[in-house]
Amino acid sequence: MKSGKAKPKSRLLSVVIPTFNRDQPLRNTLQSLLVQDYPRFEIIVVDQSTKKFPPKEAFLKKKHFKVWHHSPPNAAAARNLGISQAKGAIILFLDDDVICQKNLLKNHVKNYRDARIGAVAGRVIDRSSKRFRDSHRVGQITWYGQFTDGFAGSQKQMVLTGMTCNASWRREVLKKLQGFDENFTGPIREDSDLCLRTINEGHQIIFEPQAVVVHQRAKTGGFRKTEGRLQWYRGFFKNETYFFLKHRPKILLPLVLLTRANLILRGMFGFGHEVSWRSLATPWQGIGEGIKAYGRWRNDHRG
Repeated sequence: MKSGKAKPKSRLLSVVIPTFNRDQPLRNTLQSLLVQDYPRFEIIVVDQSTKKFPPKEAFLKKKHFKVWHHSPPNAAAARNLGISQAKGAIILFLDDDVICQKNLLKNHVKNYRDARIGAVAGRVIDRSSKRFRDSHRVGQITWYGQFTDGFAGSQKQMVLTGMTCNASWRREVLKKLQGFDENFTGPIREDSDLCLRTINEGHQIIFEPQAVVVHQRAKTGGFRKTEGRLQWYRGFFKNETYFFLKHRPKILLPLVLLTRANLILRGMFGFGHEVSWRSLATPWQGIGEGIKAYGRWRNDHRG
C-alpha cells in the first residue's frame, strides 16, 4: 500500500557553464547533463566566444538552454553573470569540456544536508589522474602558496580549495561573498580565492569523490595556451601574484616567485616557441599587473 505522504521536493540546482570558442566539447558536456538522474535543475551557458559555431548555436536553441553572452572573455565575470541569472539554491560550476557522470548533480546536492557545508569540490578525472587516485591531501594550500591537486582522489575529506570545472556553492554564500573576484582575469586562482573567502566566512568545503566529471582538456578554446601563449603566461603570473598578496604574507612574495622559476623561464624563453623582447617581459608584466590589482583591491576594501 502506498503511503499518503508526498515526497519532499528536490532543491532546484543551477548549472553554470562559461564557454569560449568551443563547439563539440561544449555540446558533449551538455549532452551528459541531459541524462542526469537529478529531477530539478536548470542549465545556464555564458557564451564568451569570439568565433561563430553554427552547430553549437543550433544545439543551444533546440534544447532551450538559458544562454547569455558576455564580452570581453573573463571566466570570473562570466560565472558572476551566471550567478545573477540562477534561480537554484545550489549553483554548480562546470567547464565547457567535461563529461558528467550520471549521478553528478545528486552527489553534489546530498552534501548540503549538513548546514556547515558552504561548497562542494567534485572529483575530476583526466589523463594525469593516476598520480592522485589515493591522495590524502586533496585541495590544500601551503603557507607559501603551493597547491596540492589530488582531485582525482577517492577519499572524502575537507579541503581548502576546489576546481571550478566541477564545484558547487550554496547560492546564499555566493551572494554574501559577491561571487568571484573579477580582478582575476587570467587562467587560474579565482576559484581558490573564492574557496578561501568561503572558509573565512565560517563555512566548510568538502571534497566529494562520487561527484565525478571526466575533464577532456580540449586542445583549443577556453584559456589554453593555444589561444595565445604569452597572454596565458601573463594572466597566470598576474593571478598568482594577486592571489598570494591577498591571502599569504606579502614579505614572502620573492620566495613564491622563486618556486615558480621554471614557469618564469618557460614564459620568457619559450622552450621551442618564439623568444622576443615581448616574451622576456611577459612574466614580469603579469607580476606587475598582479601587484596593481592587489593595490586596487586593498583601496576598495579599506575600512
